[in-house]
Amino acid sequence: MERHIALDDILQMEPAYRRNLMNSISGFKACNLIGTASYRKVANVAIFSSVVHIGATPPLLGFIMRPLTVPRQTYHNIKARGFFTVNAVTKAFYERAHQTSAKYPEAASEFEACGLTPQYTDTHPAPYVGESPVKLGLQLEEEHHIRANGTIFIVGKVVETLIDDSLLTTDGHLNLEQAGILTVAGLDSYYEPELLGRLDHARP
Repeated sequence: MERHIALDDILQMEPAYRRNLMNSISGFKACNLIGTASYRKVANVAIFSSVVHIGATPPLLGFIMRPLTVPRQTYHNIKARGFFTVNAVTKAFYERAHQTSAKYPEAASEFEACGLTPQYTDTHPAPYVGESPVKLGLQLEEEHHIRANGTIFIVGKVVETLIDDSLLTTDGHLNLEQAGILTVAGLDSYYEPELLGRLDHARP
């Protein structure tokens, strides 16, 4: 039986129940770790499920930051340094990735606390996650404040990528299933996606 839930019903739900429902109802989302470094060069990493593709020319990605009602290390580090990384999460380390959602002190590195490996290149100041098979280095381009709930949409330009060569197909497609990259629904449920097939470009 289909259940009808009105806005008033949603707003009257117990907070944890409402949070779980609204975070999972939109379906499976990308599961990524965002790496940053503070102005004191403390490496920070945190898990996000809101990273989205914006465009390919130039290559742009975006993600949602929660309201700045409390200190947000990821946001403040991006504003201070202008760079961040996006790192795909796999089955091999998803439990450690999930642990980065804990609230660690500003002076502590989540890399060290959660058993993850910071990786740097000569051309990008933000840390990558060494365990990830797909890593993207981005430079801050824009931020947009969403007045409806106080969140912030961060837009970054991809300036370099680090990808396991075996994952790239001849037409540029990335074999995410082979990489073991996970998806997430809600705040704590992780899934292994399976490729059903690739379809031809749709035309009338």
